[in-house]
Amino acid sequence: MRFVVDLDKVTVVLADAGDVEEASVVVASPAHASAASEATVHRLADVLTATNVGTLQPDGTARLRADAVLFHAAGQVDDDWEGRFADACEDRAEGTVFAAPATVIWPSAS
Repeated sequence: MRFVVDLDKVTVVLADAGDVEEASVVVASPAHASAASEATVHRLADVLTATNVGTLQPDGTARLRADAVLFHAAGQVDDDWEGRFADACEDRAEGTVFAAPATVIWPSAS
């Protein structure tokens, strides 16, 4: 699954919801955003938190909230998806999350 993030419009959209094997956060805008820019990294952390999708981790990956993934996936997935997704999650101190950290893909890395 991919969460596509627009840092300018503060929007997060789920794409490829059916893939519960791995997750990524793709920064689509602005085009100059990069992991080398402290301002855009901070902005991504703020957008993930403000939209309740997850948190940016110190290692540069994102931790996705299970309830947010379920919300965004509604109407996009088949009948057995929820069970497969639940198997890919774990309970942590911050709540139930997608077990694998999501890779963050920046526009400048594309």
